[in-house]
This record gives sequence, structure tokens and C-alpha cells, in this order.
Amino acid sequence: MPMRKIVMLGANARTQRSVSSIQLPAEFSPSASSAPYFNYSPSDFILDLRTQKESEENYQNGHTETEDGKKQLKDLLHERWENSKQFNAFNYSLNCMYRCMDGKYDLSMQLNIERGELRRKPMHFKNIKEPFNHLRFNFTKLHDNEILFYLKCDADPISNDPLDRHLVAVNASPLERDHSLIVPSVNKCNPQVLTLQAVRIAVDLMLLVDDDMFHILFNSLLGQASVNHLHLHAMYWPYDSDLINRKCEPLHDVPNVFVIRPPIWICPAIVFQLDCMENYEQFKTNVFKCVEHLTETNQAHNLFLARAQPIRTTGAEKEEDRRGERPQLVTCYVFPRMNMIGAKPPSNFNPAANELAGNLTSYTIRFFESATEQSVIRIIEEEASLDDDSFRSLCFDLADVLIGRSVGTSRPHDLDILEGLTSPEIDELRDSFQSFMPRSPSIRHRSSTRTHSDEGPIV
Repeated sequence: MPMRKIVMLGANARTQRSVSSIQLPAEFSPSASSAPYFNYSPSDFILDLRTQKESEENYQNGHTETEDGKKQLKDLLHERWENSKQFNAFNYSLNCMYRCMDGKYDLSMQLNIERGELRRKPMHFKNIKEPFNHLRFNFTKLHDNEILFYLKCDADPISNDPLDRHLVAVNASPLERDHSLIVPSVNKCNPQVLTLQAVRIAVDLMLLVDDDMFHILFNSLLGQASVNHLHLHAMYWPYDSDLINRKCEPLHDVPNVFVIRPPIWICPAIVFQLDCMENYEQFKTNVFKCVEHLTETNQAHNLFLARAQPIRTTGAEKEEDRRGERPQLVTCYVFPRMNMIGAKPPSNFNPAANELAGNLTSYTIRFFESATEQSVIRIIEEEASLDDDSFRSLCFDLADVLIGRSVGTSRPHDLDILEGLTSPEIDELRDSFQSFMPRSPSIRHRSSTRTHSDEGPIV
């Protein structure tokens, strides 16, 4: 077996961070490994995939380079990922099966037994903002052959610090081909908390890849993240998430921000869409402000970025673009979720970002064969989904954050009635009214007790 060279990114105190960003360490080099740089500029961005027919034809004809001879990001990622196999960079060879589940939400499920058995054991966390720990596994300990390439934007630098290195590395326990990890500023050893810089990198990569099966995902601590070192997932999924076909609602009085919630989708989410490049900065800022508020309030969350048709607030609950005529725009779904304290070993499936978007991974053949849409929703409701009252309250606060008002300004007084009461007091109050009903996993029950046709926007 070939020897694996270890590149300790940021392990040396002098190379990890200099006192001054102007005076570089003597041993500093632009790249700490043999991996190449992928240089890009905003002129390479693809706002709408539907307008890229010529690029698609070039790809089909075998042309994988741009006019200036630069390899496209999609092709570089695939080439470097496949090349990593010869260096034993993966824990297993992909051997997956898929099935599409019957039901309202068109869920897809993958069987990936090896990932359940061979992936790195998830770490135990108690808080969303736990400090970085150099003694635990982190991405400064990557092997050289696990680093695919570094990212650099020529026209608009990702960072003004010349020590920053933004890398894309293999995921040693992949879900699909080319499943990789995006690690912004790896040398700074940031904890698993999204930064504006990380949001910018995620949006840029979505705009650079000309494939509607490409997604970028983020899991916070207490939200199925397994490593406390800032990273996102870049991956393909062979089936469209039905989430992109669903109707949304306006988020209170916030322009161009939306929400989706049961029964329209299996769990609630805040939705952002980049509909024109003039809104590029505002799109990134809105996404960051949203996750920043969730982090500050210690609310676990998952992000799912995809190419979706223009957001609708009217019409049918679900509208597919069967003719392939509608624009495909970068869209970010933010799922606030229940906090999960501690590490949960994989059993049937763990509801993280991909799962909340309807793309499930099963770790056992038994669950893969027997799971139904109802059983999947039951698990998501029990382990991830916020109840409607909590989500509604959160939406009012997020509207204030995004508009720039004091948090709580928009919240109706009736939402504050239970504030200040302890959990036992709230339970006793509920019992006294004889009206409290536990959450039901039944889709039929949810649809009959709460329909969006009877409701307007969240106000």
C-alpha cells in the first residue's frame, strides 16, 4: 500500500496564525500540499442553469475546459476525487442501492451499510458553540492525498488574510461519488459555526457547478455534525428533492424571504433564493443573519443548498417543471431543528440536512426495505422537527433580525404568555386545559388539523 504523506495544516504555531497578516512566517508557502488551486472569478458564475445550454452541449461533446483553458470545477472535482481512490483515501468503495418511496413527498432512500459501520464515530457535544479542540480530530490532520484542491477567487479575494487556505477534501465515508468536504480557512481552526465567509464559499460553489444534482449542506453541532471544525458538504444526489417543487409563504414583512412548513413539507424551513446577481450580497447576508441568530439562541440547524425553480406563494402545493422550462436558481433552505445532545450512533437513519430535504440514507437493509413515508416522518418529528408554535415564534424573531428591528418587536403578545414559566408549570397548565394533544406522526392527522389553504402568510 502506498505511503500516505501527512500534511499538518496549521499544526505549527507559526504557520497557524501570525501576529500580523502582513509579515508572513519564514516557512510560509501558498499551499501546504501538492493539491492544485482552483482559481475563479464572478464572471464564471451561472445564475440560471437553463441559460447554459451551450455549456451543457460542450460538456456532452467532451469539452471540459473553458475558453481560457481552465478546467471546470465539476470536472476538476470529479477527476481529483477519482484519483484519490488509488491512495486509499476512502473507508470503503461505494456500493449503494436506491428506492423511491410512495407517498405525498416523493422521498428517496439510499442504502449505505458501509457508511453506518465504517464512518468515524460522531463526537459528543453539549452546545452549538463549543470551542475548537486541537486534541480531537480536525481537518488540520488531513493526509495530503485527501486534499483535492484549494479555492481562490481572483477578482474578489475570499479573505484578505494571505495565510487563509480554503480547501476541498474527500469525505472518507462518502454518500455518493464526488462527496467532498469544504473547509474554509482551515488554518484558523474555526469551530463548526457558519461564518459569512463560509456562506460566501457555499454560494460561490453553487454558482460555479453546472449540474442541478449538485448540493451543498451544513449541519450544526447538536444538529448531526460529527466534527467540531468548520466544514460543509458538497455532493451529488441522483434524485430531485421534491422540496424544490413546493409552494412557500412570505416571511412576515421581509422581502424575498420565505418559509415552508407542514403539511406542505415534512418539516419547517426558512427559504432564500438568489434570483439575480444584483442580490448576491443581500442573499449571502440574509442567510448568514438567519444562521447567526439560530447560533446565538443555541438553536440547532441544517442548511440545504440546491437549484430550484422560482419560489411560488400561490397555486398548488406542488408544481413540477416537467418540461424543463423554468429557471433553476440557487436556493438555500435553513431548517431550524430540535437540539440533539450527545452523539447518536447510526441505526436506521439520522435526520441531518440531506434527510430533511427528503434524501434519506439508511444504514440497515431491514429499514431500507420496510420503511414507509409515515415511519420516516415519525422519526423526523421525534428527533428533528420543531413544533409549529416554536417555529412560528422563531419566524417573528427572524423577521426582526432580517429587517433590523429589535428582536421581539413583531411577536404578538399571546406568544409571550408562557415566557418565564418552568417546564413543570407549563405541563401543569396544559393539563388543566384538557386540550393538549401530543404530536402525531400521521400525515392524515396533520393535514386535517392544519391546512395552509385556511392560512395567510406568517404574521
